[in-house]
Amino acid sequence: MEQKKMETLKTEKLGELGYNKEDIIRFEDGIVGYEELKQFILVNFPDCRPFEWLVSVDNPLVALPVINPVPLFTDYDPLKKIDDVSALEMGNKEKVEIFCIVNIGDDASNVTINLKGPILVNMINNKGKQFVLTDDYYALHYPLVQKNA
Repeated sequence: MEQKKMETLKTEKLGELGYNKEDIIRFEDGIVGYEELKQFILVNFPDCRPFEWLVSVDNPLVALPVINPVPLFTDYDPLKKIDDVSALEMGNKEKVEIFCIVNIGDDASNVTINLKGPILVNMINNKGKQFVLTDDYYALHYPLVQKNA
């Protein structure tokens, strides 16, 4: 059995990362603000959970913190709000992972999550797409940590 050759990606924020070419998630339209970047890898560190990093293979300076919002917001279901998910070629919705970009402010108490722009990834074919929800049901900057009044 032939061993897969690991690729190396040198990043500014996360150091040197090893990955397999099969792990690359392809975003045909890029991600909002990074439309020219099409290839990303999803990186998780056990001591950073539930946060993960979506790191651009095209430009390793781009590393976006992301989180699966479903365990935190049990009623979060962007699939109900999206008309066309055909770009993901979803045969089985259970193989689709949902991520939201995390915005980290000046201090740890100012962390928000973008519920309005979910990133969906088909984990079978590694196709990803960010959707921008057009209604006002979900927030662009929803506080991850609720501040006491």
